[in-house]
Amino acid sequence: MTEQTLEADAQATSGTANFSGQCGECTSGYYTANCIGGMQVNQSATVNGNSPQNCVVANDGATVYTIELVPVAGIYDYQIRVEAQGPSGPFSGSMYLAFKDQTGDVYYLSIYSSTHEWHEVSYNSSSPAITDIYWSDYSFTVSDGDPNRPKPQYQVVSPAHPAS
Repeated sequence: MTEQTLEADAQATSGTANFSGQCGECTSGYYTANCIGGMQVNQSATVNGNSPQNCVVANDGATVYTIELVPVAGIYDYQIRVEAQGPSGPFSGSMYLAFKDQTGDVYYLSIYSSTHEWHEVSYNSSSPAITDIYWSDYSFTVSDGDPNRPKPQYQVVSPAHPAS
């Protein structure tokens, strides 16, 4: 077995999926981190073996603390839940995130509030596991090489209402 196969097998049996890749604030283009096998439903993400807050950051204190994939009932079957705070201060802008699932669909989220709170991206997919996380100080579009690919339908709630 290869090291990548062992890592993917270990992730499939734990509640955590480790994404490997770039780390820190991205001031040009976007940063990316990849997870072999993907973050499965009911898993949360680490980046380079640590909490996302050590890597997935943006300008003026914007930070992602938690990323998790959960099943939901309703129009959409899956939800990426992101615990984060956006940049603080006048004219500080937003933190921009994107998530790619195993089908290649990409879902976008921008976080502007400097309040530490939850944000949700709900979607449907035949292969919902998240394989890539992207982030930047600026709005971006993930380059997937297929300009004819239809855009997926998804819903963003930011900030999310507290669970009752």
